[in-house]
Amino acid sequence: MADILQFGKKVENVKSERDSAVRQLKIESLRKIFQCTRCMMKCSKCGAQIESQEYARFAAPYSLCKSCLQEYEEYRTRVGGDRGESECYWRNSAWMKVWETWLQHQKSLDQYRQSKEFLQLMDEVEHMLKK
Repeated sequence: MADILQFGKKVENVKSERDSAVRQLKIESLRKIFQCTRCMMKCSKCGAQIESQEYARFAAPYSLCKSCLQEYEEYRTRVGGDRGESECYWRNSAWMKVWETWLQHQKSLDQYRQSKEFLQLMDEVEHMLKK
């Protein structure tokens, strides 16, 4: 009988450890999305620290430092049809592709954050943290 009780306790401990690992994974998943990809105080593109006054002055769809914002504005101008020569010769078609793919990546992250499963994860973690 003692062996059965020990086995039951061991199974309970393993389940508790597994639940704890899953809980930690859920929390870490949300932390990465919100702390790492949506930080308002760092540039979404290059990761540089953004001063709060700089963020307020330079509104864009994502948090961008002054330098990346200038690049973004040139990219948008060129996408809009103004194919004029850039003063920065290195802003070539490959540079345009970098911005295009980076913006597509940001759009994909936005779509992921709006997915039913991600919203469910947020709800589960919120309830976990209230306990």
